[in-house]
Amino acid sequence: MSLLVTLVRHGNTNANNERWLQGHTDTDLNENGLKQADSCGERLKEQNFDHVYCSDLKRCKQTASAILSYQKSVSIDYLPLLRERDFGKLSRQPLKYLNTESQRLNLTIDQFIVNHQGESEKTFRERAVAAWKFIIKDAQEKKYRSILVVTHGGPLKYLSSYWIESGFKTAQDGLVVAPVAQGNTAITRISVTDKLIYEFNSTNHLKEQNSTQPPPPAV
Repeated sequence: MSLLVTLVRHGNTNANNERWLQGHTDTDLNENGLKQADSCGERLKEQNFDHVYCSDLKRCKQTASAILSYQKSVSIDYLPLLRERDFGKLSRQPLKYLNTESQRLNLTIDQFIVNHQGESEKTFRERAVAAWKFIIKDAQEKKYRSILVVTHGGPLKYLSSYWIESGFKTAQDGLVVAPVAQGNTAITRISVTDKLIYEFNSTNHLKEQNSTQPPPPAV
């Protein structure tokens, strides 16, 4: 049975704009983020999802709620496995602090995060992949055909690498898949059965926003 997975990064938050480390901090979508989530829901309203898997952090819950307002009644699981990277005691620090302080102490950013009780890059990547494998196994066992996954920039970045390593191909010429920071409410669509990526990091529903702005970092 075929399985189509639609993945969405959460909408914009003040922390995204102010460039500080959210991690497991339970931030809300700002006004713009709520509008983005609504636009994303309108774009996806014909998808008819069988089930939703969502990070248990509020910014993802709010994004999923906006998307599901355009759907018929859909069941949802909130998974801590889908959370952003845990930055430990560095949570709420400016992103630039992560860079400057690690350099000052002559440490890699990864080691600096671990020293502050955060997740290592390796542990975080393994968690993101474990979340993906759990979701696919669960969806296939329950015979879902179309599912929605709402998560964060960090997991999506590492999953992009995983898909490439696992031999997933693009369904059309010119579509580039890379481990990059995805835009807020960016959409990625994948056929697990055929190992094909139909859309990647697509924000066509945000046409009114300034496309020249770089996407917020995956933090």
